[in-house]
Amino acid sequence: MKLPSPAAAGEGPGEGTRPQPPDQFTPAAGDAPTRAPFSTAFRGEYRWTTITALAAVLVGSIDTYIVSTAMPRVLGELGQPELYAWVTAGFVLMQVVGLSVGGAWKDRAGFRLPFVVSVAVFGVGSIACAAAPSMSALVLARAFQGLGGGGMIAVAFAAAAVYPETLRLRMFSLFSTIWGVVAVGAPLLGGLLTDTLGWRSIFLVNVPLCVLVILLGCRGFAASSPRDQRRPLPIARAILLAAAVGGITAAPSVRWPLAFGPLAIGLAAAWLFNREEERAAVRVIPKGSWLGRGAVGSSMHATMFYTAAYTGAGVFLPLYLVEVRHESATLAGIVLTIGGVAWTIGSIIASSRPHGAWPMRLVVSGALLIAGGGLGIALQAAVGGWPLPLVYVAWGMVGLGIGAAMPHLMNWAIVFSPASQAGSVSGAVQIVRYVGSAGGGALMGALLNGIGADPAHLPLSIVAIFLMVFFLGLWPATLGRPHIGERGAREPALASS
Repeated sequence: MKLPSPAAAGEGPGEGTRPQPPDQFTPAAGDAPTRAPFSTAFRGEYRWTTITALAAVLVGSIDTYIVSTAMPRVLGELGQPELYAWVTAGFVLMQVVGLSVGGAWKDRAGFRLPFVVSVAVFGVGSIACAAAPSMSALVLARAFQGLGGGGMIAVAFAAAAVYPETLRLRMFSLFSTIWGVVAVGAPLLGGLLTDTLGWRSIFLVNVPLCVLVILLGCRGFAASSPRDQRRPLPIARAILLAAAVGGITAAPSVRWPLAFGPLAIGLAAAWLFNREEERAAVRVIPKGSWLGRGAVGSSMHATMFYTAAYTGAGVFLPLYLVEVRHESATLAGIVLTIGGVAWTIGSIIASSRPHGAWPMRLVVSGALLIAGGGLGIALQAAVGGWPLPLVYVAWGMVGLGIGAAMPHLMNWAIVFSPASQAGSVSGAVQIVRYVGSAGGGALMGALLNGIGADPAHLPLSIVAIFLMVFFLGLWPATLGRPHIGERGAREPALASS
């Protein structure tokens, strides 16, 4: 049982050549027309798979936003401020491992088993977080939780990856919409739970949600079946990748010569990871991603630059607003919300323009919007005294740009990859987003540390940071523009790796 080919579903000539893997669910032919409305994803045999995937993304996004709200209270009770950042860093790094292993496991064993196990690990990790007697125990529990969360998200995106293309873009848009809505409401929910029931309740709320998602997974992925049971899981390579990302991105925030330690660890792990990738039958990160070669590699490469610009800027924009412009934290939150809403609008636009020259136009114009928004904020920080609404406009441009481009970048990575590697590539797309986010934050943090965060130097630091946003955004529109050829073509480097 399998999905109809894109051509059978009305995708247009030349786009039905990508064979569909046999571990797919079976909607009726014709359910995904050339311009599929969002409602199509909730019809027929798509229905439960869509609901399951969206529920997984919902649980992951709620946890991301709700935990950050409670962390000051956690620090007050558990102490050990030196471990404060590792509560988040440990979670993110183990998510990289979970994404790597979860995507490959899906290709090896089908959808249901990897998904159910990943959600269960996430739920058990949540219980361990709620019961943590110390900050060190919380770090370990969050790392375990991140392992499950990464696998859960990898399988959810892999489920969307096997939909016909127009419907796949709608799913990516729905994923973005969930993140945007949660970004508005989850921090408030986290504050209410922390103030009324205590910070441990923010982890316990995950438990009934995980039970529900497991039940949905048993229903939504009931028709999935193993594909390549002999494929090894990339556990060692995933750990090396996490160590490389953690070491290299941590080094800029550590004073020299102490920074040499994490930098050396990160570089050594990166070298070992690359060596093992060259030997592997299926890569964790598709070949060409680091240098932007080929359709898949250049799409992944552009994704790293997009997320580096957006996420890095999102970290330092509140610093500019509060410390340089002396605005309230509430207003800074409103500005970030505007960016989230603009991202959702951009993703809706992207999903409604799946064919012809529109995808590349949106990717290039999205990069230019990010560059323009970054340059606008840099100029405002340099000149000073400009009206605040201009910051709204600039950050809205950045959000709209990444929203318009990201669905097509993710879609190209899937379209030009072997169908048998849908899970691995879906996980890899999310991994390069994390790598881009971590890299952008680290580079901008290094600028802040190098120039200075004191009142005399902070404005110049902000100017430098958002000029970096400008250059990071400009790259995917110029020299780093994705190399997309004939639709339905195979990616030779990936297929042979």
